[in-house]
Amino acid sequence: MKSISFATVVFCALTIAQTRSSEILVIFPTTAQSHYRVVRPLIHSLLDRGHKILAITNFPDAAERANLSHIDISGLKPHSKFKTNNNGIINTMKRVITNFNTYATILNHPTVAKLLESRQKFDLVIAEFFTSTPIFAPIATVVDAPIVGFCPMITFPWINEVMGMETTMSYMPSLLSNSTDSMPFFQRIVRQINKNHYGIQTESVIKTMANLSMIMTNNYHSMFLPFPKLPGIIEVGGIHVVDPKPVPQDLNDFINGAEHGVILFSLGSVVSEESLGADKLNNILDAFLRLKQRVIMKFDADKYKIQLPVNVKVVKWFPQRDLLAHPKVLLFISHAGMMSTIETIHCGKPMVAIPIFGDQIFNTKLLVEKQVAVAIEYKHLESDQLFDAINEALTEKYAIKAKRLQQLYNDRPHSPLETAVYWTEYVIRNKNESKELLKSQKVHLNFYQSNLIDISAAFLIPLIMTIYIIQWTMKRLRKH
Repeated sequence: MKSISFATVVFCALTIAQTRSSEILVIFPTTAQSHYRVVRPLIHSLLDRGHKILAITNFPDAAERANLSHIDISGLKPHSKFKTNNNGIINTMKRVITNFNTYATILNHPTVAKLLESRQKFDLVIAEFFTSTPIFAPIATVVDAPIVGFCPMITFPWINEVMGMETTMSYMPSLLSNSTDSMPFFQRIVRQINKNHYGIQTESVIKTMANLSMIMTNNYHSMFLPFPKLPGIIEVGGIHVVDPKPVPQDLNDFINGAEHGVILFSLGSVVSEESLGADKLNNILDAFLRLKQRVIMKFDADKYKIQLPVNVKVVKWFPQRDLLAHPKVLLFISHAGMMSTIETIHCGKPMVAIPIFGDQIFNTKLLVEKQVAVAIEYKHLESDQLFDAINEALTEKYAIKAKRLQQLYNDRPHSPLETAVYWTEYVIRNKNESKELLKSQKVHLNFYQSNLIDISAAFLIPLIMTIYIIQWTMKRLRKH
């Protein structure tokens, strides 16, 4: 036993030595702080292991570290919030197109442009895998490094295709749709940006991202849906969840005085509270007034002249993860955003989900199917519906299901962060081969090759010709 332990220690030491002091470029242009929270633990852990990191980000670390530097792009793109209405496909498309054009300006940022012109070499690039990925993926070629995509969602269009596997929509649903290569206007925007900045012209969005060695996703199969995946798709769902800290004193006093427990309410950081009409807000507060539980509500109430129920405490911000861990917190009323959903599962609490847009609708459907959440459509957010949904979600059935899902979520061989660190350093250690190690060879095949159309044709054409010749011969013989 001692020899095995010693061998393990030696192996780990050698593994660390092979990847120590690597130069890593992180490109996370998101303006959503919740998205950056997903990659930040990986950045910090890699720094702790001796790697040097240059991060292109809107959220530079406040604490200085000798092996961390930033290109601060904050201000290039304002953080726009979603309204509680008008989130249809047309507005979503407009938003994506606007984001493409805005993110392209990052390549013209003086410090970024200087970096690209210098041809500085890196050992790895970590890039946000989202709508802007096709714009930034070619940077890996410029800096001569393998690239790892980091998706803040559980699944997203293009993930399977980039790794060389088709998406089977019957049981592998996407957050949006199976809109992989059927996006002509996206194609044109991406091609133009890449041609102007990198001098490359790719035939599709997928080909633009063909150099990705691996993609990490904010998923874990027991939380959501299990389906086939290639080795290059690594699940690190929950990586952003850190150990809980003590709750601030004012909130702690409010919680401890709650004889029947506490309910949390938050619509996250990307939903515009200004678009929450007074009628909806009054419906919410009226439902809370009828509860025996106390409610902590994350909401900017300064814009509204409202009379708060005695059992409701309104704050502009609260430590969501720490509050969810508190034993007297019974339920979370949420928009069902990805980070909020994972934190709720991590803490084993049921949810009342009020999805507004995007992945929130997808997440809600999965949570309802697992019987850990009760859903309300925003347009049907009436006082009675909310009151009934809260009381249903507070029943023992939902509490038991939530605790069971928590157990399944935690039952994994390594923590999400350990998994992310290992596979990141795996790509660095195998830099020259990493682009092919974790993918299917399908990425190199076109449509007719991957569907064996050429092989089928090779067999069918001679057969068809033979049948034709036989029929022609028989007709000739009949005439004579």
